[in-house]
Amino acid sequence: MVLTPEDTSLEPGDWQWGEQSRLLVRLLQAYDLDARQRVLPPESGEKGLATEIILVLSGSGAVGAATTVLLTWLNARSTRRLTLTVGSGADRRTVKVVGEGLSDSSMRAALLAALGHQDMADGADGDAAEGLQPAEEQ
Repeated sequence: MVLTPEDTSLEPGDWQWGEQSRLLVRLLQAYDLDARQRVLPPESGEKGLATEIILVLSGSGAVGAATTVLLTWLNARSTRRLTLTVGSGADRRTVKVVGEGLSDSSMRAALLAALGHQDMADGADGDAAEGLQPAEEQ
């Protein structure tokens, strides 16, 4: 899964943004998740570098751990956003997560929607991706 974090109050090249994106990677790794940061060159007309985080969700409890970390990171500032992308080409699924005060079940549903799962993951009781629009094809 590719996570593209953003903070609407900061430019991608801003020193604070670099710290925030590195903090997210460290938090994911602290939960024993395989996460690596990839810095991208600026898009045309933009200054600063963008950040993508490659996150591998394998093993028991990975979706639950990722849900906890991502929810904590998002809810720390109302200006934070996440784009979750899985696959490429015609199989690409993208879910954009925006919201202050997002619930655990909503964050889990967003992760499951990006992964293409509608029901249970990691042996959970079935947090379905109800209420979410189908993932965008890009």
